[in-house]
Amino acid sequence: MRVIGLHLLKGQLRYSVLEGTKQNPSLVGGERIVTIDPADVPALMDWYDSQFRHLLNTYHPDKLSYRLTLAPAKKDQLVCSEFPLGILNLIAHQKALPISHYTPGSFVPSRLGLPKSADLYSYCDQVLGVHPPYWDVNQKNSALAAWFEL
Repeated sequence: MRVIGLHLLKGQLRYSVLEGTKQNPSLVGGERIVTIDPADVPALMDWYDSQFRHLLNTYHPDKLSYRLTLAPAKKDQLVCSEFPLGILNLIAHQKALPISHYTPGSFVPSRLGLPKSADLYSYCDQVLGVHPPYWDVNQKNSALAAWFEL
């Protein structure tokens, strides 16, 4: 099983590609990609469409998964996160790919069979390794979104 996990932020697209099982995941790829200027919304949506399709054509996933960023709705958040995720869901539908989403509150250790007190982000380092220069919480969020779906 191969899953692409995504986490979108203002100015960034984070993705991680995992394969294997929940008990034995392997990080196949991942990256932090800087987006184009969010002021030109149509061009930005075209950019996301191209990036998502490129990822699918490069990695041939069995599933897609992403972490939602939920906060009081702001224009920047809509343009940089919610709109692109609509495009991602449309592409998944067109390609008949299963797609899942997770809220910050659903990022809990029990999803990986860990005790409630476990630190998911430290566990990422232990199991998947450390991958500089952008192996931070945001990159791990994309990895966890994929991992939950293995």
